[in-house]
Amino acid sequence: MDIYKQFNRLLQDDKLEEIVELLYDFKHSRRLTTDEMGWVYWNISDAYAVQRKPQMVYDNHIQFVKWGEEALFPDRLHWFVSDTTQALTLSLGNYFEEWFDWYVYACQHSTRTAENRAVRFESHRAAIGSLLKLKKITPIEVPFSHMDQLLQEDHDWENQTFATFTYYTLLIEKAFLVNEEYLLHDVSIKIKELLEKEVKAVLLSSMENQNYFALGSWGDLNSSRQAKDSMAVLLYNLGCMYHTIGKYEESIEMFRTALGYNTTVTKYGLALFLSSIWKVGGTSREVIDTFDIYSSDGTALVDLFQYAPDLRSVVSLS
Repeated sequence: MDIYKQFNRLLQDDKLEEIVELLYDFKHSRRLTTDEMGWVYWNISDAYAVQRKPQMVYDNHIQFVKWGEEALFPDRLHWFVSDTTQALTLSLGNYFEEWFDWYVYACQHSTRTAENRAVRFESHRAAIGSLLKLKKITPIEVPFSHMDQLLQEDHDWENQTFATFTYYTLLIEKAFLVNEEYLLHDVSIKIKELLEKEVKAVLLSSMENQNYFALGSWGDLNSSRQAKDSMAVLLYNLGCMYHTIGKYEESIEMFRTALGYNTTVTKYGLALFLSSIWKVGGTSREVIDTFDIYSSDGTALVDLFQYAPDLRSVVSLS
């Protein structure tokens, strides 16, 4: 069976340890191409990251970066700093500062071309998202500046709407953390304008992601995000972020907008959606009815408590 088919089968079954074993075997099976080796390194780190094993991520990523400084120079250096989960798992082992040094290295030494714009964007997003999560505000203007410059490179870039909407979402969270009320208000208006002018047009289209690249491959990280499911993810992310900063009305609006276009929602997203409804004064009946409409088969309300503990009170009052 083709290595990528084996990988996808294991990924679908969430068999992370078997994925690592498969990738190590493949890595030592023959001399791999640059595309293959980069994909192997990225996914070994990712499998360990999902399992929250910072030392294992670090041990692999050190090799990834050392190999990448030569093999990926000069146009693919952002490959090894393109994922938030990997960066945040490294932070659990006090390795985030080193990850951020790798990010700065990639920014300083990589070419800036149309062909690597998407992966450069992903690395800036990973840097900003990680710094926000860790509440490290001092260095955050570095990746924000890089992302802003990237958005000015080509206004006709196929991922421009996706990238701009993501930028605004991250900017709102930063504005909240540094208590910049004016910026928060201003960006909220820009998000609504972009939603009405561009995002909803994509949601109304029948276009789905034609992403047949293996997770973490160079093709995957540079693929198009201009599709219905990608835009829905943006709205869910924004809905979650609004919940996090206490903007519950706005959170409900984003979730309802996404769900209004027949998109599916994760347990985490559904939990925050219901929590927002509860926090603005919704009744237990309203929360439960909404859960019944949007929950997937086999999901119970108690399954959402780990993401939104306040939903326990909904059950106690029902």
